[in-house]
Amino acid sequence: MNIAIVGRARDVIEIIREIQALPPRNHEIVVLTDDPRDAELITREFDVAVFSGDLFDENLYLEARLRSVDVVIAVHENEMINVFVAMLAKEYNVPKIIVVANNETVIRMLSKEITKYVVGRSSSISEKVKELLLGFKVYDFGENVLAVGKVSEELRELSGRNVKELSEMGVNILFIIRNGHPIEITADTTLNIDDFIAILGPKETVYKLLVQK
Repeated sequence: MNIAIVGRARDVIEIIREIQALPPRNHEIVVLTDDPRDAELITREFDVAVFSGDLFDENLYLEARLRSVDVVIAVHENEMINVFVAMLAKEYNVPKIIVVANNETVIRMLSKEITKYVVGRSSSISEKVKELLLGFKVYDFGENVLAVGKVSEELRELSGRNVKELSEMGVNILFIIRNGHPIEITADTTLNIDDFIAILGPKETVYKLLVQK
């Protein structure tokens, strides 16, 4: 079995030990991390391929041949990275995607849209989770936020924009539910009034888009 693990050394090392104990004990494992020191720790202990770099850069995953793996395990302490990895693995048609998440909303979203293999991390969610105007709930993850809610006429910075425009601003649309049904998202997809969406990106940018005008 070919397995890709994305995360920091303290989690990855424990997972590799468990995998290597499973028969037939000849699994091909590749690790992706964003800390060169973690890469050294992992390679010092295991004979596995390790790729270190920006975990939001798709080129790193292409270099690691993520398209050809059987299982992706995203266990990074940064939940936004895990969401990104899960979305990428889904696009690559990876057969099994295992994701660690911190809060119930993200777990529910991932379980519904991406994979049924979502594991809740035993840690408290951010105290700054709060509900914005117009039904948006915003979950704070340090420099980034995940916002879920309905697009209204008052959100002039958000309504009418397409996915490509938002992507160029560093913001990702994770899903769009229109008239009660999820729709396929392309670069040309434009946000309409009453769309129910999940938007993910830098805190300052997302808040500007959600400010009522």
